[in-house]
Amino acid sequence: MENKCENLPLYIINELTKREKEQFESHLKTCTHCQHELESLQQTWQTLSYDIEEVDVPKSLKAEVMGFIFEENETLEQEPNAETEKQNFIKRFKAIFSKHYSPLSTAVTAVLLIGLIGLYWNNIQLKDTMTALKNEAVDPTHIVSTFKLKGQDLAASANGSAYLLQKGSDTSLVIELNNMPSTKDDEVYQVWLLKNGTRQNAGTLKPDSEGNGLITYRLPPDHSFDDIGITLEPNPYNTQPQGQKVMGTT
Repeated sequence: MENKCENLPLYIINELTKREKEQFESHLKTCTHCQHELESLQQTWQTLSYDIEEVDVPKSLKAEVMGFIFEENETLEQEPNAETEKQNFIKRFKAIFSKHYSPLSTAVTAVLLIGLIGLYWNNIQLKDTMTALKNEAVDPTHIVSTFKLKGQDLAASANGSAYLLQKGSDTSLVIELNNMPSTKDDEVYQVWLLKNGTRQNAGTLKPDSEGNGLITYRLPPDHSFDDIGITLEPNPYNTQPQGQKVMGTT
């Protein structure tokens, strides 16, 4: 014979079929045990909804709650900056269960509590994400300068463009090259930023099979340049240009 009392947890979280729900509600009218359990859970949930405060959720909270339910004597590592708030929360949780609740009531209520904490934590993360997106919209990327690049010598038919981008305090240089001659072995095209006779390495690239290439370089703080030069280098490890110049600003 089916034990209708076992359907109490499913009834509380509304997971019974319509027929099962009707059968359990009929059983509930005559079962004092289920009536007591249901009343206890409802009172507990109402107490939680009014007593809970918005606090940061420690990583070890779920493990401590379940450890309390199954009486596991285990010491869990706690975060120092959340220790006081966590202890206060656990004390309130234990005080709620100081009455003689059955293991079934305790387990179901713990699941509901953990679900509530998870929902609150997800809301915090969603709020942080929305704030980040809002800041992204307020501080968009814009083009500070554009440069035209013209090929010469063995890359006379090549061309390219460079864009100096500003986003907040970050400055980046994006260079797009077209119709570049293919490289051999370890050869690379190396980008140099020129300022008062000095050259700053801004990265290397190899064009694809159609001669196209793209490179992005984040400029150091307070760094500026006057011109851009591109050389064909025998390897990508040079700190100063050694190969032939094949492209530059016009």
